[in-house]
Amino acid sequence: MVKLAYTRVVSENAEARDQVQQMEAMGIDDFYHEHAAGVSQSYPEREQLLQNVEAGDEIHVTDLAKLVRSTEDLFDVILHLRDKDALLYSLAESWLDFSEHNPYNDYFLSIIEKLQQLTSDIRQMRRQEGVEAAKHEGKYQGRKKTYDSHHPGMNHAIELYREGRHTVKHICEITQISRASLYRELKRRS
Repeated sequence: MVKLAYTRVVSENAEARDQVQQMEAMGIDDFYHEHAAGVSQSYPEREQLLQNVEAGDEIHVTDLAKLVRSTEDLFDVILHLRDKDALLYSLAESWLDFSEHNPYNDYFLSIIEKLQQLTSDIRQMRRQEGVEAAKHEGKYQGRKKTYDSHHPGMNHAIELYREGRHTVKHICEITQISRASLYRELKRRS
């Protein structure tokens, strides 16, 4: 088991000294330091930490806001660590305890998974509502068809098929069009 700590400060001028001092007393084996603003899209040290963590390891932070950007990001990190059989501890959020000693561990993780599914479902529902509204306004065209009536490869494939001198396999090899696409287009044009 290795105790890992992650610290993040907003600017190059700021120091992580306070965060480091708080965690040194806990016997941390290795520190990952990040200089990045909260709006930063890239946290390379954090990604390295999450990649390097192994079964039985512990990650310690002074507070969750240093490690995660959003609730959804927290869910992702917790589930990632769960898959790796590693633990996350925060000095500021004492409720965050996924160790085997916490009787509510499985319950809390199942809530996280359900909330993540709910977030995904809501996002899908909003996307579908947007598509429906765009259709109603006449703005939604759908995905552009790969093979329209002007596609030279498909037209050539249909000509070869109608001539009857080539097998479908050979036609598809010549025109680089899949069998399914050829049959679908033949059905549509008949």
